[in-house]
Amino acid sequence: MAKPLRSLAMASKRPGGSPLPPELLHELRRRREGLARHMARAVITEVRWDTSTGAPPQMEAIARSCEAGLDLFLATAGEARPPTAEELRRVAQLGILQARGSQSVEPVLAAYRIAARVAWDAILRAWRDHPGATPEAMVVTANYVFTALDQVAAEVTRTYLTAREQHLNRGTRARARLVHALLTDTFESENALQKQALGVNAHLATSYVVAALRLVRAGTEDPRGGEALADLLDATGVPSRTIHHATDPHAAVLLWPATDASAGADLDAFLRNLDLGDRRVRLRAAIGGYHQGLRGVSRSYLEATQALELGRRLQPDTAIQHHDELIPLLLLTQSPHLAERYVERLLGRLLAADRNGSLLQTLDAYLAAGSVKDAAAALHLHRHTVLYRLDKVRELVPGNLDQPVTRSNLRLAIDVRRLL
Repeated sequence: MAKPLRSLAMASKRPGGSPLPPELLHELRRRREGLARHMARAVITEVRWDTSTGAPPQMEAIARSCEAGLDLFLATAGEARPPTAEELRRVAQLGILQARGSQSVEPVLAAYRIAARVAWDAILRAWRDHPGATPEAMVVTANYVFTALDQVAAEVTRTYLTAREQHLNRGTRARARLVHALLTDTFESENALQKQALGVNAHLATSYVVAALRLVRAGTEDPRGGEALADLLDATGVPSRTIHHATDPHAAVLLWPATDASAGADLDAFLRNLDLGDRRVRLRAAIGGYHQGLRGVSRSYLEATQALELGRRLQPDTAIQHHDELIPLLLLTQSPHLAERYVERLLGRLLAADRNGSLLQTLDAYLAAGSVKDAAAALHLHRHTVLYRLDKVRELVPGNLDQPVTRSNLRLAIDVRRLL
């Protein structure tokens, strides 16, 4: 047995020589296709494929990858050389398939481990009666087998990660195009848009209510808040057919499935219960109105952005604004001339007489609080001081300050003045 071992050692040192007996390599080449099918059957039987995001690779694809793995072993063992880039590319095809299906790479690595075990069993059977099948020779053969396995696993992982990144980038761009088409009403038809959605594995509702979202940190909008919100919504349970997207680094939108105007209240409740995971930040959001059909999404989005900006200027500490509740303000601010006339009619005399602004401040606090006691607490004043100022106010504004309609009109006039 010493002679075959000496020949084996010498062959392993010769450039281009093989440490494995040619008879063994010939037998494995002869059985290559059948062995690949046997390896594939073992893989299909024993690997638990992740089917949550798509169908697992077909047996033919697994068999081709097993053949490529056998070819890699036979070439490197038979010629005592490292694998070429093309050989590695062929063995990594299952990694690419997994990446394109948005599935984990772990089943692929498990598949190659099982396939390598089957191949190793076949090698042992083929070598059973071979004169060179000594323990030392078996160690050399095992080194080749498991070196090939390590090379396969490394290349599969590398190719998977590269393909996964490319797939995600393509999917992200395609999803961004879908959301942009919805928000800007730039699609040909709803049927065409539904097909576009299926291309990114999304299923659209018949109508949506849109929320415009920001994150506020230390009183200012977080420049990366849109991306943070998108990640948060990815990890949060949302209703089926809900769509969310970071429109830019600091802004995000949430498209909430709707069948009627009550969806706005459901969306409001969802946003109020959203756990941001960081007490240093808070949510600023605005919800557009309900408009039937996918053509109505762009209108709801426009209303949400209008309400968000109006709320930022008017009530910066309010978490959620609703467009439909701000319609009077929006209508007046869209016509500055009418807005000025409205403010002048209701507050003109008060503003002319109120040199230091104390009367307007008191009126504002009273309208916001709803009572003299609460207004005094908010202003840190004695109750009698507030009563005295309100008596002055009554002399300078039209209508009866004790009437709800007068208070409502004055509230609107104060808010409009802030926006002018």
